[in-house]
Amino acid sequence: MTDHDRKLLWTKAGNRCSYRFNGVICDEELIKNDNCNNVIIGDECHIVDKNKSTSRWMEEFQDRDGYENIILMCKIHHKMIDSLSETFTVDILKHMKNEHESNISERLKNKEIEPLIIKDSFFNTEVKNADKAVGMEVNRPAQLSNVKSNLKVENVKEAIGFSTNQGMHSILAFCKNCNKPFSYACVGNLPSILICPHCNYSITRQ
Repeated sequence: MTDHDRKLLWTKAGNRCSYRFNGVICDEELIKNDNCNNVIIGDECHIVDKNKSTSRWMEEFQDRDGYENIILMCKIHHKMIDSLSETFTVDILKHMKNEHESNISERLKNKEIEPLIIKDSFFNTEVKNADKAVGMEVNRPAQLSNVKSNLKVENVKEAIGFSTNQGMHSILAFCKNCNKPFSYACVGNLPSILICPHCNYSITRQ
């Protein structure tokens, strides 16, 4: 799976399990913060299978690792759809993926999903022999603190360090508690309360 397709998949799925079947909707967050460590509990699952022994195998299908053929799931539902491949057919999984991603898009428009918090992170991306390369792409509301992106390209027609379809805001704030300045950036609307990265003091924006 290419970096571009992976970013597209996780962004459009809203970092949530796509499982929705017979009235059951999972919607579990797939990257969780545990004591300041990001824990990934999600799987990138094939719709048309790579395993020839399952009913979702199609010999003529080519792009098995492309975005259109991957659905994001929690580990429990990944196991379920693979164990019950006769039930969870290619058409059902395609419908599941489309329905979930449409739902995420609507919820983002209506601001029903909390902003993604990204802090103290470094994204290093290397792309060769491609039409387009993106170092970091954020297409949902997000709060960024001490985030750096490094993009290295070779034989690439178009290179973009950071891409978003949201409004981008950046401010310089000063913490009255520890007397230290800090920069703050977010994708989407600026929050009314900022958290100082030095001392975790809550600052209400005027």
